[in-house]
Amino acid sequence: MKQQSSWLSKILPPPSDNILSGADLDKGYKKFSRGLCIILMILVLVPLTIISLLAHYQYRQLLQQEEQDQILLHLEQTTSTIEKFVSELQTVVKLVAQEDGYQELIEPGKLKSLYNRLQNEYTHFADIEVIDGQGQQKNYVGPYQLAGHSYSDQTWYKQVLQHGVYISSIFSGFRNVPHFVIAVSRNLPGNQGKWVLRVTIDGKTLQDFVDTISTTYADDVFLVDSACIPQTQPQKFGNIGEKCVLPKIEDVAEKRFMKSLAERNSDLEEIAGMRIVQQDFEGQQIIQAVVKLENTPWRLVLVKEQYLYGNTWRLFKIRLITIFLSCAIVAVFIILEISKAITDHLHEADLNREQFLVEAEQPNKLASIGRLAAGVAHEINNPLAVINQKTGLIQDFMEMSEEFQHKEMMENALDGIQDSVERCKKITHRLLGFARQAEVKTEEIDVNAVVCEVVDFLAKEASYNQIVVDCNIDENISHITSDRGQLLQIFINISNNAVDAIGNDGRVILSSSQPDPENIRIEIADNGPGMSTEIQQRIFDPFFTTKETGKGTGLGLAITYGLIKKLGGKINVVSEIGKGTTFEIDLPIEQEPTGEGN
Repeated sequence: MKQQSSWLSKILPPPSDNILSGADLDKGYKKFSRGLCIILMILVLVPLTIISLLAHYQYRQLLQQEEQDQILLHLEQTTSTIEKFVSELQTVVKLVAQEDGYQELIEPGKLKSLYNRLQNEYTHFADIEVIDGQGQQKNYVGPYQLAGHSYSDQTWYKQVLQHGVYISSIFSGFRNVPHFVIAVSRNLPGNQGKWVLRVTIDGKTLQDFVDTISTTYADDVFLVDSACIPQTQPQKFGNIGEKCVLPKIEDVAEKRFMKSLAERNSDLEEIAGMRIVQQDFEGQQIIQAVVKLENTPWRLVLVKEQYLYGNTWRLFKIRLITIFLSCAIVAVFIILEISKAITDHLHEADLNREQFLVEAEQPNKLASIGRLAAGVAHEINNPLAVINQKTGLIQDFMEMSEEFQHKEMMENALDGIQDSVERCKKITHRLLGFARQAEVKTEEIDVNAVVCEVVDFLAKEASYNQIVVDCNIDENISHITSDRGQLLQIFINISNNAVDAIGNDGRVILSSSQPDPENIRIEIADNGPGMSTEIQQRIFDPFFTTKETGKGTGLGLAITYGLIKKLGGKINVVSEIGKGTTFEIDLPIEQEPTGEGN
């Protein structure tokens, strides 16, 4: 049969040359079932895995994009709200510090009245004071003893004169209360210089306002100054007046995260000083967003733990893993059942095919057996009976006769004749056993010893025709489990054919080897005339012979072929006209007899 060339042939049971020699079929079906399971699992589980990974990746990207958009939106809204609040405080201070209000505000009663009105609206206004162009305090209203204080050497005083407005960071100062300052400069009448209105606001103003705009979306929102000192109380990332525990955002390398935000939202660049980074903090992935508040010394910090720690992501992963495992378990169960059903179906189909072929061959086999039985009866058994009878008669005469020269030698010759008769009876019994599909009787055998026995048996007879029968054995081959009598019959049949093919002046070599750990090989080679391709294709057919009429029945190689197959082996012929013939016999080391013949 032509060998299958497709990759699928690697998992299918190998085709059998003899339909009844199914020693390897069970292994073949197991291999087929395993291979079919593997292929079906690959076809099902690989796409399922790819789809699950894609779902995992796509949903993760979706959550990340949504998180980025929410961060950006929340950051914009919070920035705008705080800037408006600070702008409102500046506006209030600017309205109080009118260009022509200097003379009025330096009057204690007027400033006191203004201070009371401001506190009614803005309870966190701590104090208010008026400072002239030389930095000397002209009027003060508040709970602290600051009257007559000079600010001429203060940095903030110089900045407010230069820029017109100044907002400080939150500090405690000698008041020991966190506060910040809003100062506004105005021109004195007649261009006589400038004066400054300075308002101190309690730090709780910013804290309360930030608390009102914090949402559940952000894990923390707070303000820091340029030195990363928190100006409002963070929930988990530091304390007011102490260094923020988060690394300074300028020290964190921006990743693709910020770039992807900018690519998807053109408004990102419109927020001055915005930076958004991903970073590790105490074993967690967080997103830190920082933006500078316009016209203030503060920066807004928003911190959000990534979606990887969110309930939505956790629930999705649980559902995805559950669905994947459920589908995989169901798929594996169905695949196993399908593979088993297909394998059983093929096995049953092969058994039915084998039975059909056996039944179809039976009439031809019965005819062959009939001819064989007739041949055995006429050609072997009757002459054997006559030989046995005559030998016995001669032995009786020998016992009754007196001693004479060479009597002992003749008795030994008669014993040899009877031993040969017994051996022939065994051979005919094996021949009939083949016809009856006799069972194989296995034992551990040294094949080299069997080969040497065959050589010894044939060497003397072949030498009459100047034919050398020799052996070339490998002493290291393994012992095998097989039927010794049938091996002898196989080797003798083929060797006799080789001797007959040579005729005179030739050589027959029996050699042994072990090509692989599971088989041994016996080669019977001769240097006879060889065979044509047509003859090689028919040599194992029953009753086919190239010998002259009356010199052969054509059953020798047919019986030999059947015996080899029954022992689980293989036989191959290599021959070329004019260069001789080699029979290669491969026998398994471990024989599992089927109880069937061929």
